[in-house]
Amino acid sequence: MKKTSLILLICITLNTLSLAQIKIPVGTQSQLNKFLNSKTYIVLKNDRMSDYNFAMKEAIEKHWTLTEYEFVYESDFNNLKKDPNNSFIMINQVYFEKDKTQTLFDFIIVTIGGKYRNVDEMPSLCAIPLCYKGALESDYDYKLPLMVKFIQNHISTCKENPSLNEDNIAEYYMNKSGSLKKKTFYLLKEEVEPLIRTKNSFATSYPYNFDYTTSENIKSIINNNTKDAVILHLICPKLNNTLSYCIKIIIDTENGLIFYWDKHKIDKKNGDYLLQSDLKKLAKKQ
Repeated sequence: MKKTSLILLICITLNTLSLAQIKIPVGTQSQLNKFLNSKTYIVLKNDRMSDYNFAMKEAIEKHWTLTEYEFVYESDFNNLKKDPNNSFIMINQVYFEKDKTQTLFDFIIVTIGGKYRNVDEMPSLCAIPLCYKGALESDYDYKLPLMVKFIQNHISTCKENPSLNEDNIAEYYMNKSGSLKKKTFYLLKEEVEPLIRTKNSFATSYPYNFDYTTSENIKSIINNNTKDAVILHLICPKLNNTLSYCIKIIIDTENGLIFYWDKHKIDKKNGDYLLQSDLKKLAKKQ
């Protein structure tokens, strides 16, 4: 299900951008009220043995509190989407506006049902990039609890602040997230530009607490709602060199607040990593 209409709401141009220039979908107060009074269907992949399915079930059961929910499969969606009392958390495929390659990404989106012909017409209340289409589930499944936290926080934030819209929500998050000075930044060494993989070289550009760790430890930090911790969510093509963009999100593990969200074009100078230039931007804004 390719949701091309979503592209206009989650617009990152091909240049390097600041968080304030990124638009995240925001529902109207009426849509948010409808969502909060709905039953939310968590749409799983038709592959019953998918690692995504197991991880998403675990994340929802541990962290979701906003609405009543039920797990269903993609094959159930077309019948359920017609009911205006239903809402959905699901994967949808999008590509970024102005990207001539039309590279597909998997986003986790939140939407509500009604008399719509397809998912493209359904209102988007939230969306966050998960991975490149076709990425290994093991690359991201341990981060799904963090996606659930972000969605829940986003819905509540929009409901409590009616003045927020897609043009100012990112700036609001940037201001609300505050400083990284008292946070510990946990990340995988292989997701960092080789130039700054030693702790000394990393510290020259990022003078705050950080620690190279494992995906298992990051999973534990997320699940335990660890305070004063942020992690890197890196979306990159890995083995597929025809995909030429790298997305970087730095997010708080306790409540899903976003501290940084940017994107760069991969070339000989800038690989599919968190770059030294990203660290300098982070340090500058503190």
